[in-house]
This record gives sequence, C-alpha cells and structure tokens, in this order.
Amino acid sequence: MARSLTYRALAAAALLAVLPLQAGAQSAPVIRVLELSGDGASEGAYALGGGFFKKYGLDATVGKTTGGGAVVAAVVGGSAEIGFSNLISVAAAIERGIPVTIIAPSTIFSGKAPDILLMKSRHTAFKSGADLTGKIVAVTTLDGEQQLGAATWIDKTGGNSKLVHFVEVPESAMAAALVQGRIDAAMMTEPHVTQDRADVDLLGNVDAAIAPQFVSGVYFAANAWIEAHPDIARRAAQALRETGHWANGHHAETAVMLARGANLDAATIDLMTRSTFTESLTVQAIAPALDVAFAYGRLKEAFDVRQLVAKAQIYWGK
Repeated sequence: MARSLTYRALAAAALLAVLPLQAGAQSAPVIRVLELSGDGASEGAYALGGGFFKKYGLDATVGKTTGGGAVVAAVVGGSAEIGFSNLISVAAAIERGIPVTIIAPSTIFSGKAPDILLMKSRHTAFKSGADLTGKIVAVTTLDGEQQLGAATWIDKTGGNSKLVHFVEVPESAMAAALVQGRIDAAMMTEPHVTQDRADVDLLGNVDAAIAPQFVSGVYFAANAWIEAHPDIARRAAQALRETGHWANGHHAETAVMLARGANLDAATIDLMTRSTFTESLTVQAIAPALDVAFAYGRLKEAFDVRQLVAKAQIYWGK
C-alpha cells in the first residue's frame, strides 16, 4: 500500500513538472516594446523583423512614439514591458527613484560616423557655439543626451550653454521650425538629416564633444516586471544583443525594415549614415555620457557606472 502511494505521488509530481513546459510551448510570453523613430532607435523593430524575438521564444510587438519621456511613462505604467531611450534620460530617471533597470545597451555614438548632428537653416550664418548664445535649440527630450551633447559643444566652441534656450520639438517638425525661424538650431538624427538636406545644413558634430565613442541608447524595463519575469527579461536582452551584431553587418536587410516602418524610400536610406549598435557592454563604453551628465548637473551625483553595468550584464551578458 505504501509503495503504491509512493508511485502515485511520483507520477503526480512528474505530471506537474511537465504541464508548465507544455503550456509554455503552446503560448510564447508576450512582450510589448516601445521605441522611437529612426534607425538608431529601431533595434527592437529589427529584432522583430529578423526573427530574433521569436528565436528566443517571445511573442513581441514593437510600437513607436516621439519622446523618451513617453517611453519611460509607458514602461512604468505597464503599457509596455521594454522601452528604448537615451542613456542619460534613463540614468536620470533611476536617480530620481523611478523603478526601472537597464537590461541592454543599444546604439553607440561614433564620431567618425555620426547619426546625430546639430543642424541649422541654410539661410543662417552660424558657425560655432558662440553664435548660439541666447538662441533657441531644439531637442527631442529636455535634459537628455541630445541637450547634453549640444551644451558641451556650445561651451567648447566659444558659447555659453547656460544662456541657450532648449526646447522640445518632434524630429519630424524640426526642419520646418528651422526654415520658419522659430528655432535657431536642432539636434537631428537620421533619416531626418538626409531627408531635409535641401533646407538644413550642418552646424556641428556635437556628440563628439562628449567622447569619440560611447553608448548613447539603451533598453530598460520596470523593476517589478523584471522581478516577476527575470527569464523573459534575459531572453529579450539576448534577442536584442544578437540583433545588434546582426544589424551592424546586414544594412541591406534592415534597410527594408526601416523603409517599411518609417515610410522611407530606398534612395534616402542609401544616402544616410546608418546607426551602429554596441556589441560589448563595458564601463568604458557607458561612462563618458554619464560623467559629462554629472559635470553639467543633469545627474545630481556621480553615477555608479560599475553597478549599472553589472546589473545590465545579468540580462545582456558581458
């Protein structure tokens, strides 16, 4: 009798062990990814189009919005599981106590192939930061990496960034605002730089004033969601990591996805500078932007970069 009960208990335990696996095989975890427009903010879209989320057993959807603040709000509010924004905005959110964690680095700025530039109207004669003192400069998100890059360059080229009025403007409206004289300069990314070349001109490769190369964009998630779904967070980060490596060497394939997602023509994509996605997560790659952010008061305290990297490596790896 005892032996019969033992066999029954073992059989029940085996059945319970198998059922979750069968359920997981039938329905992949659903994740909603929210990112911005443009090549550099489309790693999630490339992961979806390239089949990398599916490879890691995830049923993903990717949405777009116009500003990093909206992405943070969506992730914290639960309308998206994973979001993309610039590193400085996410670090500032963490410092303010907003419960999010970076799970994957994304775009890396390269001064040799910049995909973000400070632009001006072709009808103005601005040449340096000195010309922008007292002027209006547009960014997509106030106090983020775009504003920091512009401020650093302005100060290094004879201007006073404290006397510059920074305003938020959607990238799709920046060129028109420049032409109409409502703003004096704008931080523009691809494909807008290439699309609007007839109306705008280069003023400065400003992010190079931060460092020749540094991680500029990251993916993050709410702490509560990560704690409840650590394996899903890890799989999503791994999918993004593999996507970045693939996308760097497959511009033709991602061009098709970018054309479809951003309604761009092939000629524009051929002319524009393509974004680079980071393939290593190190303190040296993360630190430059955060160090300058602290120096400019965007962060109240020097950020513990090693801790930030160590947390992200739990999901993305080393």
